[in-house]
Amino acid sequence: MKIIDLTAPLYNGQPGMYGFGGCRTAPTWPEPFKATETMSYNPDGMRFNVYTIFCEPGTRFILPSFRKDYKDDVTLDTVDINKTILRDAVVIDVPKGDDEIVQADELEAAFKKAPVKKGDALIIRTGWGDNQRYFKIGRLYQENSPHFNNASAEKLMELMQKNGSDLWTYDVESMNGLDKKSLTRGGFTIRAGMVAIGGVVNCGAITKPRVKLIAAGLKAKGGHMSPCTVVAIEE
Repeated sequence: MKIIDLTAPLYNGQPGMYGFGGCRTAPTWPEPFKATETMSYNPDGMRFNVYTIFCEPGTRFILPSFRKDYKDDVTLDTVDINKTILRDAVVIDVPKGDDEIVQADELEAAFKKAPVKKGDALIIRTGWGDNQRYFKIGRLYQENSPHFNNASAEKLMELMQKNGSDLWTYDVESMNGLDKKSLTRGGFTIRAGMVAIGGVVNCGAITKPRVKLIAAGLKAKGGHMSPCTVVAIEE
């Protein structure tokens, strides 16, 4: 058995949120994660840390309820863990580089080529999250990430619903990218009953077309999105 960590690390100075103008009013902009070590709470000198975490840095667990207009009341503390623990998953390969867009026809062709079984979770692999690129190019990891457009995001929803799938992961920094030609943003959607795991990394270490997937977000009461840990298991 081989366990593959697909989780992006959180670290001080981690760039993020630059591409989203509305986020510039957030208290954590432009650093979505901060860790401060303090020993003031314990006289024995034990080490403690205080973490400030925006809900979307790194690898993240996303529920439909993060959008008020989505008719789904599931939150992080009520999500069915059967959706995310030891799920049968299939790798969907759509290789992409800087600023490239996953097109609907490419996604459909990759889906048909993969050994998909009914109800599978989908691991959409572009290769962007490989080779610790997130460390090497800093904020460009977000700004130059490949992404989906509205047509390919809708195609994904269509394919998942037809296949009875309710969980997918993606290794682009954000599905919802900026089209630098039209300056319009699009490419993310989610439907009731589904779970998205965004910003996974290291998918290139998966060597088999089918794996087991484990994803665990924070069990935060009333929460809709959080950093999470994700692993793939090759048997």
